[in-house]
Amino acid sequence: MLEEYWINLTDAQASLISTAVLIVAGGLGVLLGAALFGGRVKNLKSALEASNEAIENHQAETRTLLSAMEEQMSATLGAVSQLRSSVFDLRSDVEEKVTDEAGRMRQTFKNHWYAIRDELQRRASSPTIHGRTRTRYAGFSNNEIAALIEVMQKDGVLQSSQANAFNDAHGLWTWHRNGKPSMTQGDVQKMRELAIDIVPNYRSE
Repeated sequence: MLEEYWINLTDAQASLISTAVLIVAGGLGVLLGAALFGGRVKNLKSALEASNEAIENHQAETRTLLSAMEEQMSATLGAVSQLRSSVFDLRSDVEEKVTDEAGRMRQTFKNHWYAIRDELQRRASSPTIHGRTRTRYAGFSNNEIAALIEVMQKDGVLQSSQANAFNDAHGLWTWHRNGKPSMTQGDVQKMRELAIDIVPNYRSE
């Protein structure tokens, strides 16, 4: 009887039966898989979550460490740069004997310039600037002041008016750096005015 039933099945009936069998088999497969591997899947998910958390914590600690290293390197380079400037200034002052009015006038001129240059370096080492940028600024020597001013202006650390004032002072210093041409009282006064304009609370004569 069953044999006749299967023989007499229409295509539509066979298709319906096949679909039902597939649904039942699929359901049994899901239930069996959940029973056999459900615990393992949960354990694997937990392990992945724990691994991701550990990786994120490590990345955060690494970023903090790198940031601290950048801060320390920037501070060290800034201190070295200032020390280098101080040694150079001291050597220049010792080499130049201030024995007459012209010598005293030149020394006053230099003091005004040193205050301006130190203010530029102070701004270049400001904690508000990113550590890598401060490190880059600290790499400029006293012979590269013009380049430092240009970079700081391009980075937005100096406004155009501030950069112009620093450039004016540097240009005047460069013009008289080697003692030629002869310095006038007007040059000293101009450098003093620039120092007053640039350096906060500057009142040196």
